[in-house]
Amino acid sequence: MSIQELEAEALKLPEDQRAKLVARLLASMRCEVTEAEEDPIFQLGTSPVSIGVADGAANHDRYLYGSE
Repeated sequence: MSIQELEAEALKLPEDQRAKLVARLLASMRCEVTEAEEDPIFQLGTSPVSIGVADGAANHDRYLYGSE
């Protein structure tokens, strides 16, 4: 079913049922945002570790592979 078909069906509902449907859809969207915020990938960089390297980006080959 396309979004246009869903919209057409929703518009056939009485106003109170349509409002409930909208509330449920918005609540569902908020839940997805919460789940995304709990994704571990969003925690990367929140607890950096110092290894005594002044600028790892400028010399990354040397630090990773031991060569220049």
